[in-house]
Amino acid sequence: MHLHSRLAALLCLPLASLWPVSAAANATTDSRPNIIVILADDIGWGDAGCYGATKVNTPNIDRLAREGRRFVNGHASAAVCTPTRYSMLTGQYGFRRDVVGVNRSVSNGAAPLTIPTDMVTAPGLLQKAGYHTGLVGKWHLGFGLTKPDYNKPLNPGPLEVGFDEFFGIPATNDRIPTVLVRDHEVVGLDPADPIAYTYDKKEAEALGLSSWAAGRNRIGWAKGGKAAWWDDTKLADIITREAVQFIERGKDRKFFLYYAPHNVHAPKIPGPRFAGASGLGARADMLLEFDDALGQLLQTLDRLQLADDTLIIYSSDNGAYETDENGHRPGGPFRGIKSTSWEGGTRVPFIVRWPARISPGVSEDLVSTLDIPATITAAASVALPENALPDSLNLLPALLGENGAPRREDLILQCGSGHLSVRSGPWKYIPDLDLVEGWKSRKKAPGAPARPGLFNVAADPGETKNLASENPAEIQRLAELLSRAKSTPATRPQTSAPAVAL
Repeated sequence: MHLHSRLAALLCLPLASLWPVSAAANATTDSRPNIIVILADDIGWGDAGCYGATKVNTPNIDRLAREGRRFVNGHASAAVCTPTRYSMLTGQYGFRRDVVGVNRSVSNGAAPLTIPTDMVTAPGLLQKAGYHTGLVGKWHLGFGLTKPDYNKPLNPGPLEVGFDEFFGIPATNDRIPTVLVRDHEVVGLDPADPIAYTYDKKEAEALGLSSWAAGRNRIGWAKGGKAAWWDDTKLADIITREAVQFIERGKDRKFFLYYAPHNVHAPKIPGPRFAGASGLGARADMLLEFDDALGQLLQTLDRLQLADDTLIIYSSDNGAYETDENGHRPGGPFRGIKSTSWEGGTRVPFIVRWPARISPGVSEDLVSTLDIPATITAAASVALPENALPDSLNLLPALLGENGAPRREDLILQCGSGHLSVRSGPWKYIPDLDLVEGWKSRKKAPGAPARPGLFNVAADPGETKNLASENPAEIQRLAELLSRAKSTPATRPQTSAPAVAL
């Protein structure tokens, strides 16, 4: 059965297996779960023991997998961070929004807000359904309507697209400005030392700006704001502490936490407790630091007796940026790295734990970070408004073991340069192998023909054998599937008005 028909069947499923919505309900009468989405940064499919790693020790990720459903065919919706983060909040493929940083490349610290404030988002739906919503960690989706001025209130931003609270870093930990933001304000900024910055080299030279900030060179140029600079060695602990405190404050009400740590993104700077701990290198040290942070969240849920009734979804925004760390293979058996159209660019860990409702196990279903919005809103008993979360598949019926629950049959994937590929069953279709390396692809000569690639990833995870010439019918099917997805505004059937007032 095609994805559309299976999704249509899903829309006919009764909501009796879910829970009644009441924005006024309190934690003692509301049987809906708390929800935590953990989106790691640049962590690959093979970066944990539960995914086959033998040279790193990840007891907390492994615990999450042991107590939850571990997916072996999980994907980020893009091979780079900004479009994945956009899709994970909006349920919309990044290629549908014609904004640099979303349909190609990534945003920087100068980007305006990439999510329209009138767009339906998963956190916005949860907020209207009575959840207290918070984002702690990496944002990377812009502020304001034009280039943001970090000396003034940074709005619109996360609070205008569905979050009650925000604390974190504006873009990436290797980009200017190196400051933390709470809600709309830079934390600790001295008005007598304002932030000036740019991502234009000529402008930087004219203004006397420097790429040096918070102890090292970064992407972009700036001056000022020194009192607000973060300390790379303390960044993970600060973000983790904020996440723990958000859970503690929310223990008596339903909450949604989007926890987005910067680990293991470059620059590879672990905190002092983890420097050298892996014996493999600084990136692996940061991986251990992330695992410890995850453990702190799990321990907090245990201590507050919230674990059974909390739905956790853990994944990563794209694949790893390294293939080998002294024998540790972050991408597992898959070819390629972050930004590429190879499987290693988007194949990521994907684990779901909800002790009260979801049985532990391992699943080979095709799933994506794109599916998180529809899944968490379904868990909160939110019926979707028309045109909302247009490409997101609700995984909850399958997770709950319902007979006939729909599964995702195909998925469009975006590389760092914006080019698209398709996963469908065991197949991976790449329209032009000359563009497969994403950011590092060489420019093609005008008029040069495309070189299609077709790989059976189930049999050939390293994508070593191009089967395009042997399977013209499959090439045509997947090319048509991609064309339909690009030409239509949604890949899930749309419904009429929501079943509950939001």
